[in-house]
Amino acid sequence: MNRRLLNPDTASDLEVRRILDDPKISGFTMIAGAGSGKTTSLVKALDHVIATRGKKFLANRQQVACVTYTEIAKQEIEGDLAHNPIAHVATIHSFLWTLIEPFQLDIRLWVQEYGAERLAQLESELAGLSSRVGPKRRAELSRSIARLRNGLARVDTVTRFRYGVARSYGEGIVGHDDILRMVPELIVRKPLFTRVVSRRFPLVFVDESQDTFERFVRCLRHVAIEERDHFCLGFFGDPMQKIYMQGVGDIAREDDWEDVQKPENFRSPLRILDVINGIRVDGDNLVQVSGLPREKQREGEVTYFVFPADDRRMERLERARVWLAANSGIGAWQPLDGADSTKILVITHRMAARRLGFENLYDAFHGSRLSDDFDEGRAWPLRPFVGTILPLAEAARSNRAALLPMLRRTCPILQPEALVGTSTHETLKTISKGLDEVLGVLNTGGPDSIRRALNVSREYGLIELDDRLAPFLIADEAPGSSEESDSLDRAINAMMKCDVTELNGYWSYIGQQSPYSTHQGVKGAEYKDVLVVLDDEEGRHFQFSYDKLFGLRPLSPAERARQSAGEDTTIDRTRRLLYVCASRATEALAIVLIADDVDAAITALNDFTATRPAAIVTAEVVDAWSAAETDR
Repeated sequence: MNRRLLNPDTASDLEVRRILDDPKISGFTMIAGAGSGKTTSLVKALDHVIATRGKKFLANRQQVACVTYTEIAKQEIEGDLAHNPIAHVATIHSFLWTLIEPFQLDIRLWVQEYGAERLAQLESELAGLSSRVGPKRRAELSRSIARLRNGLARVDTVTRFRYGVARSYGEGIVGHDDILRMVPELIVRKPLFTRVVSRRFPLVFVDESQDTFERFVRCLRHVAIEERDHFCLGFFGDPMQKIYMQGVGDIAREDDWEDVQKPENFRSPLRILDVINGIRVDGDNLVQVSGLPREKQREGEVTYFVFPADDRRMERLERARVWLAANSGIGAWQPLDGADSTKILVITHRMAARRLGFENLYDAFHGSRLSDDFDEGRAWPLRPFVGTILPLAEAARSNRAALLPMLRRTCPILQPEALVGTSTHETLKTISKGLDEVLGVLNTGGPDSIRRALNVSREYGLIELDDRLAPFLIADEAPGSSEESDSLDRAINAMMKCDVTELNGYWSYIGQQSPYSTHQGVKGAEYKDVLVVLDDEEGRHFQFSYDKLFGLRPLSPAERARQSAGEDTTIDRTRRLLYVCASRATEALAIVLIADDVDAAITALNDFTATRPAAIVTAEVVDAWSAAETDR
């Protein structure tokens, strides 16, 4: 049996079972804080449904649906349930497509209706452009209008619609955004679809409900109300862990729904538990308690730093890490198995790029349509390096045995068709010489060395280069120098000019081999020792502000108005982000506040920690200690 199913039941697990067995209850919400084992409760609820209704569901060709936020979560839950066919586990888009795919005529009619509305919007936008708008924007709109008009003209010839990442109506492809708009709209508008959901999936559980799209939640609520006698809806989440703007946040409950709270925390030591409860206190009324037996509970350690917002912040951050390791009262901040166990959380990828030495590469892509792909390690212009050149270089340096198998997979001049009529010995000599030259470029770096590394790799047949990169390989002829050039051209040209050594830090970062992650990128994860960097100036992120959270900078009039109206504000979003970060640590937590006014920041932190005293360490303390250590 899966480990989660073997965990002891909590009171909230038993409460959920009671609700599921009561036909008079059509819905519930479970609020489960960080470290509570929310996924365990979700898996236990699914297992209970399988055990109590599995035979009936099979006979009626029904399933219990579990809608997750990511593909990774989907695979994890399916594994916990041993891929039991009674449970249909899917991401939001996949679940919606499962519902709509059999109704091809409805898809066609919706595409025609929505496509016509979108076309009218684009045409109106083009007609209303100010004379000050440049020709580039006009050309972009004109191309979008032409593509959409051409696609709509071919919709009637589509034999079957399918689901893809990006829409292409003429080819019968509806995209991500279409699915999220179309299916909830049809469920709410057409009683047939409401009945289809309830008859096929009498029970629907939504994981990470706080980050779920509001439109999706609204359509499920509609089913729960209209099909009250045939349907039960359960939400598993935590409003305090909502970190995406599009998320619905708190789930308002219907009259016959029940609220289940899971206050246990099985991750955080007691001192860290005090901190996250202090962060949470103004967010909701859930107070977390340790879920561990008393003999397994541990104190943990919390340290606060306040550093000035000057050009020595990176140097001081490194000194803080050394100071923590030397001054920990519980032996925290030490390497595990020879590797650094510290996770440093920064507000944006830019902050990690600056510390890991790939800031120019970051700047090259940000501002282009490939910025998200760059952050996630899948920008196609960098694929030759991430997929081939860097792994080859690493193997050439440290694992020669792995080199030849890698070359056989990736090297075009080693493919069987390329070897016909050639000398294999000479080909291998060419490859060896090419590798030596590439390694020389990678080791020495310098301006324009990304371009040089690509040219050498192509010249010696080490890689098959994407045709889209060819125009950028000759510096003097590279596009992207005029004002009218596309932002992608400018991004690739800027990438070519970068120092190839920046790719080492980038490769380490996207491969999770560095100690850095963003605040938003660690939800659901846990680490032994966590150092959270709070730096508004370096973050440049309008959605979050630690200065405003701690009262070091006032809210704008618009934010005060939203606060008075009970709407989500910068303070609310930042509080949630800090909660997510602080709750990752399993042993020790350090929070570094970078501030323009150090004295005010210390006062603010003292107020923040008034009921749970913690050490506040200044730059002077760290610098003096570091100097003393150097003198020894």
